[in-house]
Amino acid sequence: MRRNLTLAGLVALVAAASLIVCFSRSADQPGHYAPPDGALVTYFAAPNDNDTVPLVLAGTLDSGFVRPFLLAFQKGHPSIAIAYIQAKGDAFLSRALDSCHHGEPAADLYLASSTDHLVRLANENCAETLPAAVSAAAPAQAAWRNQVVAFTVEPAAFVFARRQIGDHRTFPSSHMALLGWLRGLEKGHDRIGTYDIEASADGYDFAASDSRQAALYGRLLESLSRTDARLYCCSNVMVDAVDRGEILFAYNIQLSYAYAAQRAGSRIIVIVPDDYQALQTLSFMVPRQGRSPSTAKQLAAFLVSDEARVLARGRLSPPGAKRSAAAAYADQLLAQASVTPLLLSLQDRSRREHLIAEWRQAIRPSTARSRFAGEGEPIPNSNISIKER
Repeated sequence: MRRNLTLAGLVALVAAASLIVCFSRSADQPGHYAPPDGALVTYFAAPNDNDTVPLVLAGTLDSGFVRPFLLAFQKGHPSIAIAYIQAKGDAFLSRALDSCHHGEPAADLYLASSTDHLVRLANENCAETLPAAVSAAAPAQAAWRNQVVAFTVEPAAFVFARRQIGDHRTFPSSHMALLGWLRGLEKGHDRIGTYDIEASADGYDFAASDSRQAALYGRLLESLSRTDARLYCCSNVMVDAVDRGEILFAYNIQLSYAYAAQRAGSRIIVIVPDDYQALQTLSFMVPRQGRSPSTAKQLAAFLVSDEARVLARGRLSPPGAKRSAAAAYADQLLAQASVTPLLLSLQDRSRREHLIAEWRQAIRPSTARSRFAGEGEPIPNSNISIKER
């Protein structure tokens, strides 16, 4: 057994080393994509152990989220190795724009929860055109110019700590009810979690969606400002904090993470608000400067296939629900996918600055406690962190 573990470790080390060589030379050798600073790389070895240069994907989605989709794709394409490069939203977009406008190598495919980033890239002539069949197969046929295509959605949910509040409480099922619930919390028992929208692209997206409910949004910020607000980078980190009892409630959690935690045994309450839902459309794009556009388009076609749709439904299905009811519910959510040029409004600098200033004034992040997920230990002489699948 020890020998097997040692061999497995050596294989992982060799894979990591090959990625370091590939990416660390990208600045002075043509044909290599240079990841943004602080990127996290997850390597998916080819199932048939084929020693080939991996298909390089870059994006803002958590590697745990994309893992089942990529593993399913590899089952049908066992000779393809994949390196997934996860970066923060601003860093991802900056590197993608540099690749496009300065003729630098790009990743083979981009994946993002902030679809506005991809729409901007496509609008600046940075995207390959995909087959019409790919756009037609997208949820709600959500695509723009056959270049930016949706493959699933992330609605926002409320997450409560069951063990701290107790089963006897009535949980708020709407934003209006949430306002009253927040105001009723006692000092010392009002620990709540929310995104740091300055640092989190997901948090900013949800805040922008909330802000469309103009009157309600102002009251929501006021209610949040009265609590012991703690700021987080990510949904999975907030869900863990609720489960541990670090916070009582988490606001605008990505639904798939909340459901995944419940399936894993987390004692949390997940409420999907019934008045309105902030929602993200998760999309992909094949950039023009990728090394393997044909293979990237194969992956693009898979992401909107029936097999991938089953995976997307599974992440959006309430735990314990009957299969038919769960599938119908997930399809209702997927039908809300949207990819339009209107998303470019999220890229408007003055709007962003105004939204963040309004949020900062209410939440006062200078005094709120921040909790951020660790990004892994960097490999020596590299700004890239690598983890095996």
